[in-house]
Amino acid sequence: MSMTRREAAIKSCEDRIRHLESVPPHYYGKRQRGRAIELEKVKIKALRPVSREQVERVRGEWINTNKEVEQMCKCSKCGYPISYFWSRTPFCPNCGAPMTDEAVDMVLKRLEVPKDDQT
Repeated sequence: MSMTRREAAIKSCEDRIRHLESVPPHYYGKRQRGRAIELEKVKIKALRPVSREQVERVRGEWINTNKEVEQMCKCSKCGYPISYFWSRTPFCPNCGAPMTDEAVDMVLKRLEVPKDDQT
């Protein structure tokens, strides 16, 4: 089975980490080696696909701030106030948090692996 470009890039980063960890600390310098390892870990994290659970963690909801009249709501993530009329919007206009199941699906669709990355 052949690897995708994404899988090959992740493997390359993992190989680089193993190499950096295997050489004596003085070979690259302790601080420089540590920074290089951290950089490879950041690359791996960026290359891994985003899960539904990760998107759900940033999901917000509209909170009614005026219990008597129900004319204002606010974002549970950033506190942005919005008219109750506009609270049906799928994303917070201030922080971009997805507010509905459909918005979560839209985020996941945008983050799918590009078609040319399948080879």
